[in-house]
Formats: sequence, structure tokens, C-alpha cells
Amino acid sequence: MGSTITPLKYHMVGQDALIIMSDGRCSRPVQVTHDALTDIQSPACCDASRLAQYLEFFAEMALKKIEKEAIAFDGRIWITADDVRAWRSLHPGMTENTATSPAPVQQ
Repeated sequence: MGSTITPLKYHMVGQDALIIMSDGRCSRPVQVTHDALTDIQSPACCDASRLAQYLEFFAEMALKKIEKEAIAFDGRIWITADDVRAWRSLHPGMTENTATSPAPVQQ
């Protein structure tokens, strides 16, 4: 899979989220943990609107993991609170104002 991987669909699964990333030929599931969703912005929130608001950030984190082949045994890419903290340390200018508008992907 190359760098043209984009989020195709997303939805909440309990308190976690699932994003399907696709390059047009194949797809990869990305599991975003409850803690990752609540740590991305303050105040803590874990719902579909938070997922939609930060979808592009989670997709960027997933793409970096795909490039590093940091893939679980079942083929999933996991985005955790540790990933969010690491990403934020590399992007210190990220604030609530830099969140993207909800992406036009299917839920």
C-alpha cells in the first residue's frame, strides 16, 4: 500500500472507533481506542462527532503506522492514547482550532 491511502468509512464500535482505510485496491481496518479519542482534545469526549472532527489526524497516524509496518497480527492498525501523545509532541501547534471539519466519508 502506498501513500494514497485514505479513510473510506468510519463508525463507533462501543467506545472505540473503526476507520476503514483504502488505497482503491485493498482496505485496512484501523481501530482507534477510547483513550485515543478522549486524549485528542480537551474536554474528553468519545463519540462519532469527535471521530469525524479528528478523522484526518487519526488517518495520518494510521498511515505512519502502515509505512512502518506496525500492524497487528490480525491486520489491524491500532491507534492508542500513546500514539496521540507522540503525534501531538511532533505537532505542538495542534489546537482545537486546527481540527478538520467532518470528512465527507461514509459512516
